[in-house]
Amino acid sequence: MIRYDLNRVIKEFKSVIKKLPKNSLQRKYYEIIVEYLLLEHKYPYEVKRAGKPIYHYFMYDLPKINNEYFEFLYNTYNPVRFAVETFDSIEEIRKELKR
Repeated sequence: MIRYDLNRVIKEFKSVIKKLPKNSLQRKYYEIIVEYLLLEHKYPYEVKRAGKPIYHYFMYDLPKINNEYFEFLYNTYNPVRFAVETFDSIEEIRKELKR
């Protein structure tokens, strides 16, 4: 099984984002995921302690551009969406987002 590093995951997300309409929900959601992946890299201990990893879910499966994949990631029961919606509950990340 291939393990993708963070840079490859982010590069793939950015490639997908470029192909999406500018004001689409899918594009905005993926842009948030990229931003939070970078914050997770900056604060790995805090994210792990809070139980809100994101990179973990993409290290073996790169993002795709189809609607089914987006619906899977955007599902309210998906752990990625939970992490995205509650990432600002981590103190260090909340401070970073306010800048």
